[in-house]
Amino acid sequence: MTEKRELARLIKRIQKGDSDAFGQLYDRFHGPVYSYVLRQVGKPAEAEDITSTVFLYVLEKIDGFTWRGAGFSAWLFRIARNDVLDYFRKQGTGARETAFPEDMLERPSGVLVEEQAETASDERRLLSAIAVLSEEQQQVVLLKLLLNFSNRQVGEVLGKTEGAIKALTHRALLALRREMEKQEG
Repeated sequence: MTEKRELARLIKRIQKGDSDAFGQLYDRFHGPVYSYVLRQVGKPAEAEDITSTVFLYVLEKIDGFTWRGAGFSAWLFRIARNDVLDYFRKQGTGARETAFPEDMLERPSGVLVEEQAETASDERRLLSAIAVLSEEQQQVVLLKLLLNFSNRQVGEVLGKTEGAIKALTHRALLALRREMEKQEG
């Protein structure tokens, strides 16, 4: 059974009131949604609150969910993105940079210290380069490159066409390359 079919059956079970099915959906998507939100707000407690709000909304609105376009993941991450934007609106901060907490750079023990330091340094450079991108470019990098979303899914989350996402991805990667070269030079 394909993943999409399995997910469609799970959603049908939830729509019929199966709470165990919602638990399975939550277990499947909590990690990616939390990670996405944490990269936006940079504070674990707020990220957990926003993630909980996302899943509460999903539980309330899943009866109205229908398979259109890029599917459930795009719908879910659009909700997460909107909740993050609401969070920043309530904070009174308009423009923002994507936050990348230090704990994202932690490595499991057993890795050689030199190798770990070099990897952490490379990741810090990459994360600081991403932070220079526009908000839309950061969103594309997070959704497309870190969460492996298709152009169609990213387009649904951001409310743009696939062509616009291709162009935005291209511009984001060029800007990222320029920033990385500037940091090296």
